[in-house]
Amino acid sequence: MQDVKEPIELQLSRVRTGDDRFLKALYENKRPGFVGWFQKTYNMERKQAIDLFQKAFSAFYFNVKDGKIVTLKSSIETYIFGIGKIMMKETFRKENKMIDIDEIEESDLADYNYFHEEDEVHDSRLVRSILDRLEDPCKTLLMLYYFNNLSLASIAESMGYKNQAVVKKKKCLCLKSIRSLLVERKIRK
Repeated sequence: MQDVKEPIELQLSRVRTGDDRFLKALYENKRPGFVGWFQKTYNMERKQAIDLFQKAFSAFYFNVKDGKIVTLKSSIETYIFGIGKIMMKETFRKENKMIDIDEIEESDLADYNYFHEEDEVHDSRLVRSILDRLEDPCKTLLMLYYFNNLSLASIAESMGYKNQAVVKKKKCLCLKSIRSLLVERKIRK
């Protein structure tokens, strides 16, 4: 292969002008790394990885030849790998075609509703578990704010705080203690 320190613009120019020796050397130099990486990363058979490399290299070649690429911020190898990754994502997308929600039968949606209900049960258990671990005044303050929808001013009046700013500060401290309980995993579902 030609000198690796050759500027990228010169390498691309050689591709653009059809320098066969350079193209062959570039192809042979980049193929083993590409094939090995895609075999390992995507659990591909060697023949599939070689086919993917040929497609990615061809896309690279025609992008340069057609003037779509004049310079690169990365190396040619990185660019070819990027094309290969895009091709893999496209293949995966085609194989696992997304279905429009309008195409889903009502019977299939019933299963989704079941999982949605399960999530709600899980969430309510988690909230109950959190509330059980809290002590007053946090428990009362949060119940009044989130479940009874009282304003901060109303909570200040009913709990005997000086003003709503004190309630707001207290609420923030209560939520911070809940976060630390969750982070420490002291609350079980």
